[in-house]
Amino acid sequence: MHLFDCQKKVSLRPGLLLLGLLLGTVVLPLAAAQDAGASAEVETATPEHAKINTADATPVDPGQWEVEWSYDLGRAKRSWSGGGHSQVRPLLREQTLGLAVTAGVVDNLDLSVGGGYLWLKDRDVDDSMAATSDDMADFGLAARYRFLSDPALGLDLAYSAGLTIPADTDTSIGRICLSQQFWSLDQQLIASRDWGEWTANTALGYSLPLGNRRENARGMFTADAALGYQLRPWLQPEIEVNYCSYFFQEEENGQQLAVTGGLVMPVNETWRVNLGVQQGVWGRHADKMTSLLAAIKVAF
Repeated sequence: MHLFDCQKKVSLRPGLLLLGLLLGTVVLPLAAAQDAGASAEVETATPEHAKINTADATPVDPGQWEVEWSYDLGRAKRSWSGGGHSQVRPLLREQTLGLAVTAGVVDNLDLSVGGGYLWLKDRDVDDSMAATSDDMADFGLAARYRFLSDPALGLDLAYSAGLTIPADTDTSIGRICLSQQFWSLDQQLIASRDWGEWTANTALGYSLPLGNRRENARGMFTADAALGYQLRPWLQPEIEVNYCSYFFQEEENGQQLAVTGGLVMPVNETWRVNLGVQQGVWGRHADKMTSLLAAIKVAF
């Protein structure tokens, strides 16, 4: 996770078009095929643990691979002051195209690598800098180890550790830098729990900046909770609360609280589609983002 990527950010009209295309060309045909032969499985469907913005504690099976493409579109025209008051800010618009690959190594352990490309437009810059920029996103490497699995309780507990590797360390004047510019150690403690068709995830994490390039950055704490209901074998509506607090030396700290809602759709054993919206609801020294989120996962 990018140290300052507390909230997934996303722009609305292209996002709505993307959601429509996904529903019309991928989700609905596959879902119809699933429902045609799976009506008897509704009562016994195993809830999908994956959520939109909250990590899950269930690793990929040994020898299995997952590839996920994601597209986020975000827009903000307001921000929160240090006192938590909403105020007008110039337009901020961000788009992110991401790719992540996860491989099951042995029982209870998987490894993942991810990256992407970002486009940013920010009118709140001084005259010496361009208002638009695009560049590679920082890279992420992570290992997830499930140290407890209790089928009787429907409970999984896992620990995830990884590194964020900066894709860009250019600090030249005249451009918006989209990288955090330093390495960071990212850790999460994750729990997944099922109650019949209900399923919930919680995740607590901390990102610790490393090296001299961190400057005043001192870390970021995250806390996420998600609740979903497996309405059909291929359809799980879900809602999340996402919080982060980032810390600086000799600067004021920042906080963000957001709510995410959407659909997690494991349309068959190979494909999963996620569609969601995230809204920032409170913060300090942070932008008030409205985001659209879409992802397609292929397992093989």
